Amino acid sequence: MSAPFVGYMILYHAQIETYLGGLGGLLEQQVAPGLCAPWFEFSTRLNIVYIGLLLLGVGTIIYRVFAPAIVKRAIDINEYVIETLDNVSARNLRSMYATIASRRPQVASSFDQRAPWLNRDKSLKAASDALKKDDDNQIKIDVLRSFYNVQDRHTSRGMVYTVLAFYVAGFSLLSAPGVAFTGRVLCVVGHDLGLVGE
Repeated sequence: MSAPFVGYMILYHAQIETYLGGLGGLLEQQVAPGLCAPWFEFSTRLNIVYIGLLLLGVGTIIYRVFAPAIVKRAIDINEYVIETLDNVSARNLRSMYATIASRRPQVASSFDQRAPWLNRDKSLKAASDALKKDDDNQIKIDVLRSFYNVQDRHTSRGMVYTVLAFYVAGFSLLSAPGVAFTGRVLCVVGHDLGLVGE
């Protein structure tokens, strides 16, 4: 992964020529100088990188403010289930089921036959007694996974797309100077090898 950066330092960065016995600065030693001029001036590259980092920062702030707490706290769905499984109660599961039913009714309907006690029409005592019979914790796991998916994928969709837009724009701007430099290197190589006409 670091090979392109090392190659850039050795082959093209004029400032390290003195440390490498004259090796470096090869972009300025091309066969036809001036044909492959930089696409961006240094100040323009700096501004592009600044704006890209700014967009990434704004996207991260929006994510930190609006993302559900469980999504921010757990790395992924498996970590959330492992952390929560032993401490979840019937009351918690019924609350999660209500959230699932409000956002993804078709998912909630799959629990109606398997665990009717999740519905708040049943008493909390009946729910607690039924939960104790869930020896393999499968109902718990399925409810926790469904709840995490609802929070992750079906909550604040507008904010999800907003963060995505900021990240795409930010990373695109950050990659622009690198793409421009790569294009310049390919231009130089093409001229040196005679693959590109003048």
